[in-house]
Amino acid sequence: MSCEDEHHNHGSGSGHGHLHIAPIPTNESQSLLSKIDIPHVTALNLANPPEDLQKIFRSKEDKYKLKPIIKTDCDPQIIINIPFLNGSVKLFSLILRTNGDKFCPKTIKLWKNDKTIDFDNVQSKKPTYTITHPQVGVMLNDDEDVPDVLEDDGDFVEHYLPRHIFTGVQQLTLFIDDIYDDDEDESHLHYLELRGEFTELTKDPVITLYELAANPTDHKNLTATEATNYSLGN
Repeated sequence: MSCEDEHHNHGSGSGHGHLHIAPIPTNESQSLLSKIDIPHVTALNLANPPEDLQKIFRSKEDKYKLKPIIKTDCDPQIIINIPFLNGSVKLFSLILRTNGDKFCPKTIKLWKNDKTIDFDNVQSKKPTYTITHPQVGVMLNDDEDVPDVLEDDGDFVEHYLPRHIFTGVQQLTLFIDDIYDDDEDESHLHYLELRGEFTELTKDPVITLYELAANPTDHKNLTATEATNYSLGN
């Protein structure tokens, strides 16, 4: 399932209303799994052991695995910080597999390149982008036996992101604000995938700038040479 841009609200919107532009399709080759700094992904209000969080970024072979289920701790909200390796990303889309019943996330806010997001400021900081996740996903209650694998492509929702906004991304912060069932105090995630383009950062621009910078010593030598030539010419 895909969710198009016109169904979303820009956190940094210009107030001109929704643009009815069909999203550009993505494909599996655009997965950024190998470009995420997996060991340094962190979360606030996580009920699981920290190492479980890394497993939500599943490979193509493990796409349909349901465990571990990422669950929130004392309420449905969770902040997930996703840093990328030494590079810059243009994000195309966010793909989620969530609970599709009472633990299903609803409002999800995204920030790019802000390492300061926590529960003290998350409600006051304007998000880069806000999406509404549909009540679609794995239909499981918490007291059911969860199978290890469930092959159902209909459980996955792809949220297309505005590419002109999500450029130069070195860290993405994801915040689940609420869920569909107000009586529950957990949200559940099974899968998270990011798609886009990755550009490795290099030091070439710094070297180029250094080489282009004027060298004061060269300037002095040139001035002295010009003065000598002028004297000889006269």
